[in-house]
Formats: sequence, structure tokens, C-alpha cells
Amino acid sequence: MNRYISMIKLVRLLDAGHSLEQLLDSAGEEQDTGQLLMRMAQLFQIFNKQAEAAQLQNEALRHRQLYHLAADIQPTALQVLVILAGGFMLDNTPVGFLIDGSNIACELLYVTESTPLPEVLPVHDVVFVAAGHFERHLPIFKRIVPLLAQASVPVLNRPRPDFGFERDTLNALLRDIPGVIVPPTYSVSRAELEQLAMQEDVGFPLIVRPLRSQAGKGLARLECVNDIGEYLAAQEEPMFYLAPYIDYRSPDRLYRKCRLVLIAGKAYACHYAISSHWVVHYQSAGMEQSARRREEEARFMADFDHGFGLRHAAALEEIGRRIGLDYVVIDCGETPGGQLLFFEADNVSFVHATDSADMYPYKQVQMDKVFAAFRAMLAGVAHG
Repeated sequence: MNRYISMIKLVRLLDAGHSLEQLLDSAGEEQDTGQLLMRMAQLFQIFNKQAEAAQLQNEALRHRQLYHLAADIQPTALQVLVILAGGFMLDNTPVGFLIDGSNIACELLYVTESTPLPEVLPVHDVVFVAAGHFERHLPIFKRIVPLLAQASVPVLNRPRPDFGFERDTLNALLRDIPGVIVPPTYSVSRAELEQLAMQEDVGFPLIVRPLRSQAGKGLARLECVNDIGEYLAAQEEPMFYLAPYIDYRSPDRLYRKCRLVLIAGKAYACHYAISSHWVVHYQSAGMEQSARRREEEARFMADFDHGFGLRHAAALEEIGRRIGLDYVVIDCGETPGGQLLFFEADNVSFVHATDSADMYPYKQVQMDKVFAAFRAMLAGVAHG
């Protein structure tokens, strides 16, 4: 085979009934060691076997750093050089999901702190930096500076030396935007949290999470000083983010969180989760169990440009301007008073159309708009 298969296509094969063992056996048909190890790493990642996936990918990148993702529709209309950090989901923009089923091909260049960079880059029309804009990737961004400096084509999501999506610095950057509540967020040590438990004038409730946590891991709401000790007893991490809790319940006592994506500065809805719990994740919100909530999400998406998106257009435009990237994912809510409540932003959060079309028929329509906007951005800058 000697070809790279995107994560979304592997997921579809699994949904079609193929087992992990079958797909691992098919990976063995690869004649290229790097391709074989990368395919295995992707499969282990899908099954949430993080340690095994990381080890396999590290081995794959010792053999090759460049992988070709062919366009699904021929002839190929656009060649994109995608620069990725070592890792998978939550480390890089899931470009494979965004161009799936299109006439766009990608050369995927994985960059680590130690693997060699290619002397000659493949032919490409535009560069897209998919690596997450985090402090941990600064060594990688420094390594690609010469590549980007030599680029004779446009570069999208070009790294900024003064910016990263760390919660404390990001929230400081976005504070004081009219119509937006951005809770001040602080990086604190374990010892500082312990000292906080001994003070009497702490403004509870507070939100706490480990510094490097993602997808809500280790996230908790502290209601009183006693909660701090209990929380630390269950956590091993040395550093945490601390922020005030903002109650954003709607009048019906439910919590609503939306995921938006800014593509070339324009906002698009990706999902709208409704939950009885203050920690709102789409997968655990119970949307599949409530036709009423799905109907509300469908209305939210259909009315976005004339509803939520219009109400907060100026705020979202300013958020995008301050961040200064071409592709940004934003999680946010709305307070009972009508203000935009900012939760977090990055360039790696999951944007997809993998939910059941039977249960969520409206989602495919909306996500087609998102994918079309992303592809149009690539083509627009490439062709001037």
C-alpha cells in the first residue's frame, strides 16, 4: 500500500465492523516501515492506548517524517504542506477531518525536537501549521522558522513568538473585550493551593484543573476550603490553573456550551451541547437521549448567523483579532445577562462530522459549511 490513511477513514472502517486486530493485520501489508508503524500508532490512538500509540509513532518518525495524504477526488486541485508536532489528537489540528472527501492532497511533515528536517520539501501550494500553539511546542516552532522563512507560498496559522493558548496568558490577552466575560485564570503551584486552604477570605466557588489537563481531566469546582485538601489528595500534578466559577445556567437550570471555529475571521457553529451538569462535554451531555435538546441544537445551528453569531459578532471578531491566527476553535457559553462567556480556545480541538446522520441529520449540513470554509481559505490564499 505505502500510503497514509487519515484517522477519520480508520474510524469509518471500525464503524463498518472491522476489528482492531483486522486493521493491524492489514497494516502489516505496508512495505514501508514508517508507514506501518504510523498506521499502528493511529489505531492504538483511536482505542485510547496512549502509551502504545506514542511509542509506535516515535518509532515511525525515526524512519520517516513525511507522509502523503492523497486527495479523495481526482485530479488534485491543491497541495497543502501540513506541519505537525509529534502526537495525535489535541496535539495538532485534525486536518484529515477537515479535508475528507475533497480534491485537496496533503504532505504531512512531522517535526520533533530531534528528528531531521527534509533538505527538499515536496511541491505544495500553501503551508498550514497544524501543531498546537502551546509552550511545549516552542522548540518545534523554532526549528521550522528557516522552513517558513524560505516559503514562497502563503503560510496559514504561522506561529507567533509572543503567543500561546495557555489558559492564564490567553485569558489575560482577551480580558476587557466589551460584551465578553473572560474569567481571570492563574497558574498556581501545589504549595500555593495548600496555602489557599488556610486563608479565610477566599472567594468561592473556584474552578481548578491540572496545568496540562485536557478534555476536562482533573477539572473540579471547589466550594469551600475543605474541598482543596480533598482535591489535592486525588491529584499528583505539581501545577494547576485556578479561576473563579461563573454560573452560566439558563432559566431552565440547564447549562449550554457551544463550540465555534473562526476560519479566516468568520465564526461557524460546530456543536451546541446542553447538560444538567456544569461541566459540559458533548459526549457526556446526553444529547443522544433527548430529542428536545437535539432540536434546540438544530435551531441554534440554523439560526446562528442571525442569532448567537450576530449577537456576539463584534466580540468574536475582536477575540480572533487578538489571537491573530487563521484557524481557531473556541468553546464558549452565554450568561443569563446575554454576555459571551469565554471558556477556552486553541487550534487543535476536535471539529468533525462523525455523529450519526440518522440522529443528528442537521449536523452534516452545518459541518459541510465548516469544511467548505476551511477548504476555501486554503484555496483562496494559494491562488491569490
